[in-house]
Amino acid sequence: MRYRLLGPLEVDVAGRRLEIFAARDRILLAMLLLHPNRVVTLPRLVDAVWGDAAPVTARAQLHTCVSRLRRQLPGTIHTDTAGYRAVVADDDLDTLVFAQLVADGRAALNAGELNTARKHLRDALELWRGPALAGVASPGVQAAAVTLEERYNAAVEDCIDVELQLGLQAELISQLTGLTEQHPLRERLHGQLMTALARVGRTADAISVYLRLAEALDEQLGLVPSAASQELYRGLLQPQPAVSPAERSAHAVPLGHPARVVPVPTPWTLPRDIADFSGRDALVARLVAAARAVRDDLPVVLTIDGMAGVGKTSLAVHVAHLVADRYPDGRLFVDLRAHSERPPHAPHDAVGLLLRHLGIDPERIPADPDERVARWRSELAHRRMLVVLDNAADPAQVTPLLPGASASLVIVTSRRRLGGLDGAHSVSLDVLDDTDAARFVATVVGARAAADPHATAEVVRLCGGLPLALRLAAARLAHRPSWSVADLAERLRQANPAPIDLTVDGRSPHAAFELSYRQLDEPARRMFRLAGLHPSGEFAVRVAAALADLPVRDTDELLGRLVDTHLLIEPVAGRFRLHDMLREYAAGLAGEDPERDAATGRMLDFYLQSTAAATRRWEQNRHRGAIDTGEVLPSVPRFTDMAGTRRWLDLEIGNLVGVTLLADRLGRHRHTCLLTRALWTYLFRNSMNDVSIDLHRRALAAAEAIGDDNLVAMTHNYLASAYARAGHQDAAAGHLNRIVEHPVWGPRAQSNLAAVYQFSGRLAEALELLERSMAAIYADEAVIFGVQWTCLSTVLWQLGRTEEAIAAARHTHAAGRASGSARLAVNGALELGIIRQRLGQHRQAVLLLRWILGHSGPEVGPSVECEARSILGLSLTALGRTAEGLELLHAAQRDAEHLDPHTACLTGNNLGAGLFTAGRVEEAKLVHARALERAMRIGYRYEQARAYYGLGLCSTDPRLSRQRLQAALELYDAMGVTGRDVVAARLRAIDEPPGK
Repeated sequence: MRYRLLGPLEVDVAGRRLEIFAARDRILLAMLLLHPNRVVTLPRLVDAVWGDAAPVTARAQLHTCVSRLRRQLPGTIHTDTAGYRAVVADDDLDTLVFAQLVADGRAALNAGELNTARKHLRDALELWRGPALAGVASPGVQAAAVTLEERYNAAVEDCIDVELQLGLQAELISQLTGLTEQHPLRERLHGQLMTALARVGRTADAISVYLRLAEALDEQLGLVPSAASQELYRGLLQPQPAVSPAERSAHAVPLGHPARVVPVPTPWTLPRDIADFSGRDALVARLVAAARAVRDDLPVVLTIDGMAGVGKTSLAVHVAHLVADRYPDGRLFVDLRAHSERPPHAPHDAVGLLLRHLGIDPERIPADPDERVARWRSELAHRRMLVVLDNAADPAQVTPLLPGASASLVIVTSRRRLGGLDGAHSVSLDVLDDTDAARFVATVVGARAAADPHATAEVVRLCGGLPLALRLAAARLAHRPSWSVADLAERLRQANPAPIDLTVDGRSPHAAFELSYRQLDEPARRMFRLAGLHPSGEFAVRVAAALADLPVRDTDELLGRLVDTHLLIEPVAGRFRLHDMLREYAAGLAGEDPERDAATGRMLDFYLQSTAAATRRWEQNRHRGAIDTGEVLPSVPRFTDMAGTRRWLDLEIGNLVGVTLLADRLGRHRHTCLLTRALWTYLFRNSMNDVSIDLHRRALAAAEAIGDDNLVAMTHNYLASAYARAGHQDAAAGHLNRIVEHPVWGPRAQSNLAAVYQFSGRLAEALELLERSMAAIYADEAVIFGVQWTCLSTVLWQLGRTEEAIAAARHTHAAGRASGSARLAVNGALELGIIRQRLGQHRQAVLLLRWILGHSGPEVGPSVECEARSILGLSLTALGRTAEGLELLHAAQRDAEHLDPHTACLTGNNLGAGLFTAGRVEEAKLVHARALERAMRIGYRYEQARAYYGLGLCSTDPRLSRQRLQAALELYDAMGVTGRDVVAARLRAIDEPPGK
């Protein structure tokens, strides 16, 4: 006999199908076969057959069912005192055969026998004929069937892992795509699809799979992807050398652990090519030839300019795909936003975005614009990269983004001619000529265009030969098989003339837009109109849900319909974009919509609530000021970890700045203030100082317009922080001095002003302000400010009040441990480590600093870790462990180059001191000189003094040494800090005659 449960219940006797018609008999047999050779108790069988509706005669009826089955299946069902059991051989029941084949497959895999493992697993999967036990209507049976289905899914995933190891990724993509659609929440399948796509070079599609998974988990379960999925995603973003096909197939894929799969990590953010691109053949050939003329030491720059909708971006992307194989180290695409409601990317912001595309941690990207550009060019120096810079404003925006000596290609598009880019190959696009335009229509709609060339020419004329208008019109015809081209032409003639100020020889593409719009039903029209309110026209589905006041699922369906009609683009799963001209058209429709104000308010609320929720995880203190976001909208995402928070903020930062500017333009003053406040911590951590200063200035004017004293004071405080971060200490002090007596914000302003004064060397004033602010803050038990204790410890140490400084640092550390704040605990330990190192207590310093490095993490931040490694390097060098110490000092200084300038000054002087101790005087001199230049540029007086002192020690010329030591002594005296005695002693040693 053969029993089959992996599909509809089937029994074969001597090769003949045995029909079991009675429903209760089928349930009873299924329950017994689900537990082969084991007793199934009578109560369990009764529950499976009748559930809660079991009759008094249930057991008697079961005996009757068993008797019927025994007549059909002699020798199979045995009676036990507690119930019944089905006796079957291992080869007679498909579930047992399946389990053995899977076990054999996994054993072969562990032995490294991949082909054998694949055969066993595939044989196991072949046993499945459909959903397990389909048609057996019993909750108990179906619950067991769910377990079988899960085992099947796990076996499928195991088999795919093996096939990935065998290099069969290209064959698996179709299967995996279908499986992920069937199982949108199975992370392992999504990880396997990401791996397969990445290995065949489709990194952008792999990233889309991850984003789709994250959206589904968030929407349906309120969860974020697992750490394994996140690690795989991060691997896709990491820049790596290109991997050959042979190497790709050799990557190991450990069973059940997609996070450890090694993907092809080449960065690829280039949009997909347009399948029906046609026309401009000669121009495409010319651009491809130029793109292939890259030399090893000189990049090629191509510029494409033309009016809106003329096809600049489509052409650039098409050419990029044609030559992409020549640039194996990455293909990047950045919208510079010259013609957008969002502000254009400043060059240093665009460079930061490009560096992030290369997988560089944002906190390690230099804040200084010149250093950021230098880092970008150094990253490209040994790579063959393709970079598309779309929608550029002018040569000044583009020039800093161009590589130096690099075998790379840059393609730039702009509505303006970019004559200032020396050596660029430039082309200007016009509308399509009649022949190319007719070919384009024929490519989209097929034989109907060729059948009526006169009507096709009329469509081309009515669309002005503009590719965007032609695409919309042709797409409408392609979706209406009953229309002729003449029907389309007639509808275009009947459409109203355009309100958009864009014409070609007196004709406008508005007719094509309106034709597509009129074909929509009212819900889709409404969605399109409201999308026109978005300042950038590029948004996630959750934003659209807030705009339309609809559930996310319904919104996604409407957006999909707009994509189908080519009124919307979905460049990445879950994110949508309106073309510039369509955004203008949609905005015109939205301007007359009575819902406009309410929808705009919902959009602003969405961004405010989402940003406040995201940045809340980053802020050290528990007092968030006046961020009253109101009742939270249902579409606002939930943030459960730092990685998801950063990912959302990195993706949305352009929109967040754009909606804040929109709120300012619309006079929505409270949104302007609170959005700016919510954004502060992201802008501060990423050194986006110019943006922060601009937004906070606008927020200050908005707060003053409202007349809200609390908002005014709050905005002064955070505007001051932006100025201080940018090195404008006087401006920062000016804003803080205006609110030091404010009843709510005064204590915070006093402590922040103390930090400004400490940075500027005004230590006595800093100490007085700290004492005042801390007395006020600790009167309010709801507020905990660890930053005051850290600053206090630093000031006390610099003033020579060592024991008090140690006590303050210990308090900081203890408060952090007690409150669970790793950042606060580590800051306290770092202060103690610095003090011990400066006192010469190097062994104690080493213990403290090693503890810090063992407890650092995302909450602590790279600056603190970098400083800890630098101080540890100094102590190890002083203890005679020179090689180990210098290695740490060099590593810390390299990392600090990509952090804030204050840390770069400190680690530079530490490296100089360590090199001097090791006898490498000339190297130390160069490092101290660089630290001095930086410290003078940002007004960091304490590090200026340290740099002068280091240079004085390194100088062999007594005159230069005296001059530099004297400069250090004067700075120490002016600040009133400890350390002047050491400098004075050095000066006396120079001035004393030899032998005295």
